[in-house]
Amino acid sequence: MYENKSKEIPCFLRMVDYKEVKRKNGNVLIFCNFEDLLKEAYGVKTMDEVLPMASGDEYICHCPFCKAEGHTKHKLYIKTDLTVGHCFVCTRNFINLTDEVKTEYKIPNFLGFMGSPGPLELVRLTDPIWSLDKFKYEFDDFSQEGYDYLIGRHGFMSDLYKVLDFKFMDGNIVMPFKYHGEIFYYQIRFSGSSNIRYFFPPISAKPPYIIEKPVNKNFIICEGVFDAIACLIMAPDYTPFAVLGSSISEYQMKFLREYVPEKILVYMDETKISNRIAENLKQEVGYCPIGIIRSTGEDPEENLKKRLAFGKPLQWIK
Repeated sequence: MYENKSKEIPCFLRMVDYKEVKRKNGNVLIFCNFEDLLKEAYGVKTMDEVLPMASGDEYICHCPFCKAEGHTKHKLYIKTDLTVGHCFVCTRNFINLTDEVKTEYKIPNFLGFMGSPGPLELVRLTDPIWSLDKFKYEFDDFSQEGYDYLIGRHGFMSDLYKVLDFKFMDGNIVMPFKYHGEIFYYQIRFSGSSNIRYFFPPISAKPPYIIEKPVNKNFIICEGVFDAIACLIMAPDYTPFAVLGSSISEYQMKFLREYVPEKILVYMDETKISNRIAENLKQEVGYCPIGIIRSTGEDPEENLKKRLAFGKPLQWIK
């Protein structure tokens, strides 16, 4: 469905990182941070200076691609909620990247989360553009560029990407999130040399990434998807559970409680972060043992790569 293009934008003064994806139907998607784009387009330093530039519910500015090609019309329209943009000259579609998932979700009081949590209310991806149907029908089952990127992380990915049902969007990696086998969300990891790394389709609650293991009640908490994959290898007796950041939300803790864990380890890239998450967990899942794995800046995947390089035992977390 897609061809991958990534190049410099001369008129952007090389200040805005972006990722260009060209679909075979001719549509071009530009992934970038809209705040950076708007500040550069208007020649200002803060979003407070950008706000007065709005015309109704849109910002109208010069498309950097059109400007580089000599066009003078200002026809790039970006929604003031910083969700999407479209240039009516070159027809490129712009997608905002914030490198994070929204976390506005609040657990309803009537569920009585404390002590009597009630059933998990699963929040599924319903975005009209980045839908679950897109994952099912539009993304590719294989991409040589994407496969090479995965193998570049470590050799176990040659088989694991199939087991984990990864797909590909123009050489970029599409990683599905599952709950009891059901795909309810996905995340895109951009390949190549761009500084832009991830795209999180809009969703109202930040989900955990879980590599489910039937009847396994031991859980290991980590930061990201590739850390979870490393934990799958290094901690074979644990179910990896990635929180996509340096904290665990109430919604994610409800996920964890739904699996009724019997033991929990927290393995972040800094011991103080692991301690903080462990303390939060003790308040909500305090009936089972909760421990940490100490680290001074090395995340689980980095540890795995080091062990591979130096021939150290891989399955060391017991």
